[in-house]
Amino acid sequence: MQSIAAGKGRCVPFREGATEFAPAGERLRYWESYTASELVGLRCSSYAEEGLNARQRNFDLGALRIADIVGNEHVVERTMPIVRRYPKNSLFACLLLEGEAFFYQSGRCDLVHSGDLIIYSTEKPYLYGFTRPMRQLMIDIKADELFESGDDISRASFLKIDGSLRAGQLLTQPLRDRIIGFIDRPLADTAPALHEEIRARLRMLLRPSAHDTPRGDDVNALRLLRVERFIAEHLGNRELDAEAVAKHVAMSLRNLNRMFEKYERSVTQWIWQERLALAQRKLADAAHASTSIGDIALDCGFSTQAHFAREFKQRYGLTPTQYRESPASANGLPST
Repeated sequence: MQSIAAGKGRCVPFREGATEFAPAGERLRYWESYTASELVGLRCSSYAEEGLNARQRNFDLGALRIADIVGNEHVVERTMPIVRRYPKNSLFACLLLEGEAFFYQSGRCDLVHSGDLIIYSTEKPYLYGFTRPMRQLMIDIKADELFESGDDISRASFLKIDGSLRAGQLLTQPLRDRIIGFIDRPLADTAPALHEEIRARLRMLLRPSAHDTPRGDDVNALRLLRVERFIAEHLGNRELDAEAVAKHVAMSLRNLNRMFEKYERSVTQWIWQERLALAQRKLADAAHASTSIGDIALDCGFSTQAHFAREFKQRYGLTPTQYRESPASANGLPST
């Protein structure tokens, strides 16, 4: 259905579709038809007892579109036959605001958490499943807005920006705030600036070394993202230290430590902080209930259980055993 935004000034055209407009038995077919007309051809399934309950608003900015999608648990799938039937030469950038999901494309499956941004091509088949009630902002941008004519969009790799990392938040928060502000008041005279900001930010994330020169704060956020990813992926390696991180990101140790000054920690202190935070999460996770505290300590990069216990108590005020057995473990303790 066509919607009209309230407020002064001319508004960007937008449409709204919701499964509540369709009979219960036709909801999936309605959603697939509406999504094919406004976003992309796909197949939808729902395992919720009440069936699919979803809504989306679609804002047309010309070469770029924005969708605000809310729904219960469901799965969307774009298979190769659907790709052929509904060809689309675009990239989708999806920022999950609420819920949990999994995304599969080209042999890679990633968990997607609230705050994460994923970017992927519509020319490749994919499966995107939401395991609980969700809300996401989706950017639909034409390939030629981001790539030169000689580039092959089909080679674009799936990209995930982890919203749990501080650098990920620095990179995605401005995008989130600008888009939410726009869809709350979609004035046409603000659309060109939003379009250009989204385009520049996506180009910077996808091809940081080409064409556009990122702003200084974005350069620092990208560098910090590489650092945080490397540390997060190697916390269990007892050889991980500040020198190894500096070598990986091709920075001097002095400049690397300067990057962390805003957090009032050195790189070494950051590594041990993240190891303790990982151990805390494992102690609180029912999936690790049968894992010994000694094994958790070793898995998180501590050389001995005694060292781990001493550092854990100094940081959290409880021994690992006390924390695991306390009600606090059900809710988690602050990791900062």
